[in-house]
Amino acid sequence: MDILDFLQRLMCWLGFHDFRVLEVTFGFGEAGDVEKVECKNCGYVTTRTKRRD
Repeated sequence: MDILDFLQRLMCWLGFHDFRVLEVTFGFGEAGDVEKVECKNCGYVTTRTKRRD
């Protein structure tokens, strides 16, 4: 394990993930969009909402 891998894992452990978008669901009006994202390093999957202004 080199130092770069160690630092990336440490950042994930602290809550700073390197996300990539897996899926986007578009909403209309006040609903906004919902994105399903995954961390490239640790595999953590979550959803987040994006509001359109």
